Amino acid sequence: MREQGELTADRVSKVQFGRMLRNARKRAGMTQNQLAEISTVSVRAIRDLELDHTGTPRVQTVRLLSDALRLVGARRAELEAAAGLRAVRSLYDELPAPSTVLALPLAREEEAASLTRLLRSPGHQLIKVTGPPGMGKTSLIQSVAGELHRTEFMPVISLDRIGAAPHGRHEASLRLVRRVAEVIGCDTALADVAGSLASHEVLLVADERDLDDRDQQDLRVLMQLCRGLRVLLETCTVTADRTGETSFTLFPLHVPEWSRQTSGAAGAADSPVVQYMLSRCAPLYPEDVSAPETLAAIAGICWHLDGIPAALESALSWLLIYEPAELLRIAEESPARLAASPSGEHASLVDWVRHALATLPESGLHTLHRLVDAPPWTVKDAVALLTGSVADAEGSLRDLRARGLLRRVKSARGEPQRFVVLNLVRHLVRSAHDPRPDPYGTSVPWGGLHHVRPLAS
Repeated sequence: MREQGELTADRVSKVQFGRMLRNARKRAGMTQNQLAEISTVSVRAIRDLELDHTGTPRVQTVRLLSDALRLVGARRAELEAAAGLRAVRSLYDELPAPSTVLALPLAREEEAASLTRLLRSPGHQLIKVTGPPGMGKTSLIQSVAGELHRTEFMPVISLDRIGAAPHGRHEASLRLVRRVAEVIGCDTALADVAGSLASHEVLLVADERDLDDRDQQDLRVLMQLCRGLRVLLETCTVTADRTGETSFTLFPLHVPEWSRQTSGAAGAADSPVVQYMLSRCAPLYPEDVSAPETLAAIAGICWHLDGIPAALESALSWLLIYEPAELLRIAEESPARLAASPSGEHASLVDWVRHALATLPESGLHTLHRLVDAPPWTVKDAVALLTGSVADAEGSLRDLRARGLLRRVKSARGEPQRFVVLNLVRHLVRSAHDPRPDPYGTSVPWGGLHHVRPLAS
C-alpha cells in the first residue's frame, strides 16, 4: 500500500505556492477581502499563505481557494501540486465510492445545501444528523457525502449499517477503528489508523447506533489526532449540546394546512410535497389525479401524516387497494395505520413516537396535553395556555420541538413562527384515553397504547 501520510509539499517550495496563489488572485481581479468573502477562508489566512507566513496549507483551504478562483485544468493542478495534494488524491483511488442515491430525498434540497456548507466550513468536525425515523436522514447523508466524494472536494469513508450484534454484544470484528482500517487498508491499531489519516481532509460517515462507548472514545481520539477528519453521524437520539458537536436536525416537510370544513387546503396545488404525491399517484391510480377532489384528498393525507417522508411513501403503497378519498378517511381516523406500509416496513416511526411519549418528563407531558388540540400557535400563545413561569414553558416547548413531536406551520414573512402537535402524536394521545375500539385496528401491528402515559390529575 502507498504511504498515505506523506505529502509532496516538502519537495515544493512554500514560496512557490504563495506566489502562485497571489498571481491567480490577481488574474481573477480579486482583492484578498473579495477572495476571503467568496471562499470563506479568512483574510488573515490568505495573507499569510501569500507571504509564506504559515506552514503547509490544509487540503480543504486549497480546494476552497481554487473553487473561488475558478481554477480548472492545468492551473488548478499546478496550485494543488504546489500545496502537496497528490497524496490526498490517492485516497480517491483507494477508497470505495460511498453509497449513493439516485435523487435527493423528497424536497430536501435546502437541507442538502445547508449540510454541505457545514462540511465545507471550518469549526464543524463532528456533525450529528438527527430526527425521528422516516425523515430521510440516511438518504440525505448519502446524497451529500456522495457529492463531496464525486467532486473530489473531500474523500469519504462510508461505513455501512451493521445493525445489532448477536446477544447485545459489540463484537471485536465490528469495532469502529477496525472497520475504518479495513476500508483504508492499514493495520487495525488506533495509532496506525490515526497515522494514515492525520495528513488528510477526509469525511467519515457512520450510524451512531453502531458505536458503543469504546467506539465513541476511539472516535474522539481520532478527531483529536486527525484535525482534518470530519465525522457525520446519523442518530435518532436527542442529546444535550456537547462541546465540539454540531446538531443538524431534520424536521417534517412543510405541507399546506388542511381542513375538511374548508373543503381542502389553500395553496395545495403549489405545494412541492403535494405535487410529488400526485406524480406518484399517476401510475397507481387510474383516474385523473388533477381533479379537485383528488388534489384535496392528497393534500389532506399529506397534512394528516405531518409531511413525514417515510409516512407519505407508505401511504402511496396503499393506493394499490384504496383510492385517495378512502385513504383520506383512514388518515383522519388513524394516521398511524398509513404511517406503515402494508409490509410494516416503517412501523419504527410509530414505535419511536410511542417511546418519545413514554419517556417525556412530567412537564413536557403536561405541555403536550395542553397543546394537543390547539390550532396553530406561536410561542407567546403557548405560554399563555400553560401554567408556570415563562422560562419553564419555553424550555418545555424547546424540548418537545427537539424531540420531533411538534411541527412548524409555514408563516408569512416577518410573522412569529407557529407550531402544532404532530397529528400522529395527537392520535396516539387521544387513543390512550378513548375506550372505543379503533375501527382500523391500529393497535394490532404495534401493540397496545398503554405506553402513552395519561396526564396526572
